[in-house]
Amino acid sequence: MATAYIYMQLPDSLEVTTIGRLQVRSGVGEFVYSPAYVKTGGWVPDPVRYSLRPEPFSHITKNRGVPGFIRDAAPDGWGERLANRESDTPLDAIGFLLKSPNHDRTGNLMAGTSRTPPAGIGQAGLGNIAQLDEFIAFADGIQNGFPRSADKATKAALQQRSSLGGARPKCTLLHGERLILAKPRDRHDTCDIPSLEYACMSFAAAKGLATPGVELHRGRVSTLLVDRFDREPGGDGRFYRIPMLSGLTLLDSDWMSTTNRDKEWHYGYLVDEMARRGVPVEDRQELFKRICFNILVGNDDDHPKNVAVLFKDGRWRLSPLYDVVPTTEGAAPTRLAMAIGKHGHELSRRNLLSQTEHYGLAQEQAIAVIDEVAGWAADLAAHYRRHLQDPELQLALAAMGADKLDA
Repeated sequence: MATAYIYMQLPDSLEVTTIGRLQVRSGVGEFVYSPAYVKTGGWVPDPVRYSLRPEPFSHITKNRGVPGFIRDAAPDGWGERLANRESDTPLDAIGFLLKSPNHDRTGNLMAGTSRTPPAGIGQAGLGNIAQLDEFIAFADGIQNGFPRSADKATKAALQQRSSLGGARPKCTLLHGERLILAKPRDRHDTCDIPSLEYACMSFAAAKGLATPGVELHRGRVSTLLVDRFDREPGGDGRFYRIPMLSGLTLLDSDWMSTTNRDKEWHYGYLVDEMARRGVPVEDRQELFKRICFNILVGNDDDHPKNVAVLFKDGRWRLSPLYDVVPTTEGAAPTRLAMAIGKHGHELSRRNLLSQTEHYGLAQEQAIAVIDEVAGWAADLAAHYRRHLQDPELQLALAAMGADKLDA
């Protein structure tokens, strides 16, 4: 039976403690909180489904036996790709979890094989923005590894496996006192995805949607630089880790299973889970506006891993917008990844207005939000023309779905 100890950097603290033990056998997991941590009555990431108690949680079958709140700290597509590349045998869920460096994990959880967290865990091993070109070269030639000139420390710093950004190459780097996520253009991209994402995200910021800081670095290839919003400087080069739960975890859904996606992946369910955890109404209203924005720009990759909540100042809040890219299919999407309202995936005004009470919006307020976002169409097209060149410009313009907000 594979075993991992789960460590947590406490909210608003640099202290790290062991909160429990995870064991998985043949895809079935068991998680138990540390008796010492149970005695403290401490804070836990998911008290709804994994409340603090001495009894174990057994027969966990989703996410290959890993509780969702822990799975959020495991490697995603890019990280699994790197881990598999270095492993002689196929990795199970615990293997992927343990193969991921702790300094780069999303949120405030970490993992290891010892009962107590090693000193300084999660605070070392980051690369520097000056190493960006070396990471780009590594990502571009992943099959061949690093250039011969790269030293051991550089290799360790840049082979990161767990962070925001999904299956695309990415790496967290120090940039002054900030941590930024670098997302270079993939060698397999048929168009400049970082430029498309930058144009979309910078427009969202200009219109007042909550976004992390974004920059577009044009070097060997285009690279999007995004501020890590789950970290805050803690002095002496250390960082506070902000607890984070993905929408997938809030929905208690399994990324590996496609059977129930149409039933589980629904914005109405997601916003209800946010309300259940005390996410304030203004954040839920912001989520409604983001749905309208996704329709406007044609972002059909709005799956529940691409929305999250952060635990800040003693409460859960909607995370900044991230991973928003217009589809590159050459036409506006006919559906989003998540269902919208009573009419399922239908992209229409009537569907957007069918469940507004979940967001704390009266019908008149929701109509005003839809009209506001639909009214951004001309500004968005002009913004794209300033920041994009063909073929990305034509793809972005073709993806726009303002007419669906009016339908």
